[in-house]
Amino acid sequence: MKILYCVQRYGEEIAGGAEAACRQLAERMVVRGHEVAVLSTCALDYNTWTDHYEAGASELNGVAVTRVPVRAPRSEPRFTAIHRRVVGEGAPSLAVQRDWLRNLGPDSPRLLEALPEWAGWADVVVFYTYLYAPFGLGARIAGEYAPVVLHPAAHDEPAWWLPVYREALQACDGFSLQTPEEADLLASVGVGYEADELVGMGVDTGATGDADRFRARFALGEEATALYLGRLDPGKGPDELYRYMVQLWDTGRTRAKLVVVGEPVISLPEHPGVLFTGFVDEQTKADALAAATVFVQPSYFESFSLSLCEAWVQRTAALVQRSCAVLAGQVHRSGGGIAYSGLAEFEAALARLLDDRSLRSSLGDAGRAYVEQHYQWPEVLDRYEALLERVVGRAASGHGPGGHPG
Repeated sequence: MKILYCVQRYGEEIAGGAEAACRQLAERMVVRGHEVAVLSTCALDYNTWTDHYEAGASELNGVAVTRVPVRAPRSEPRFTAIHRRVVGEGAPSLAVQRDWLRNLGPDSPRLLEALPEWAGWADVVVFYTYLYAPFGLGARIAGEYAPVVLHPAAHDEPAWWLPVYREALQACDGFSLQTPEEADLLASVGVGYEADELVGMGVDTGATGDADRFRARFALGEEATALYLGRLDPGKGPDELYRYMVQLWDTGRTRAKLVVVGEPVISLPEHPGVLFTGFVDEQTKADALAAATVFVQPSYFESFSLSLCEAWVQRTAALVQRSCAVLAGQVHRSGGGIAYSGLAEFEAALARLLDDRSLRSSLGDAGRAYVEQHYQWPEVLDRYEALLERVVGRAASGHGPGGHPG
């Protein structure tokens, strides 16, 4: 099968998020014998979309990668102005919403111009994710030449409800969905899905963390720790978690140290109860997860949460944001943690876990079992391959491209 992935940015320097998941999937599909190409932009930073990579064709771990320039970096003042108009002022026209998409970025006319040729080559075009301009502006173009599959990576946010995405979603022939909550979001905007589209995401269950090594490296000793893992991005909730932990520390209601592992997008003040490690490699990440007394996932906006599953791989109990349906659903299905909403619930749940080693152990074991049952790579790839084959087969029999059922 010839598979084209169209994604806003692509490269080994992108350590997390949907784009990293796209790369892992593309590379594994090559190992399975498929011919895989990627069409992307030269951007690395998703805030500015400034060109970083060299334009043109290259190869990365067996995947043929073509990158094209971004027309211009994102202008934050212009984007803020049009964003307020689109998200906060009712329902502007589709033309205005498409202009919003171009300003959200990455704005790359060259990518849209290249899509017909690449889609003509492919048996299937796969977009990863729904939010950015390549899918919003490119799905209908690609759908004229090949069947289209989308990895939405969707969560309940204002953008999801915009009509411009409804138009793009209708151009899809299939979806690769990660959780039941994501499937519910599709249904909520009137787009049908089929049972075999609930594919999930692959998780490396072979990663082994060394708790003692991490604690020694960062001089943690036997201190209790609450671990945050991920970008320090307001949408991910680290600022709220930081406020909670600092307040509890300053008032003597906890002596658990907050350990923050990840790339700083926002700056948080230094504090004696907080350890910032910055970005770390994969082994150190596994060590941190193994060393944590409790893993905390405070994000309000998740479509899967790989970091939560990676914590469970290390048998670490979790505290998750209940206001995020995906996180609450994953914890409910797995029995691997406790969901909280607000400071009072967070404080009570944290204290309970810190005081009860047996409970932490049982939750961690349940989380590990859940990941092994649902998200091991071989089974995920089997489901994913079957989905793509069905979409391609239906298109070949005259039932596509374009117009996903439902």
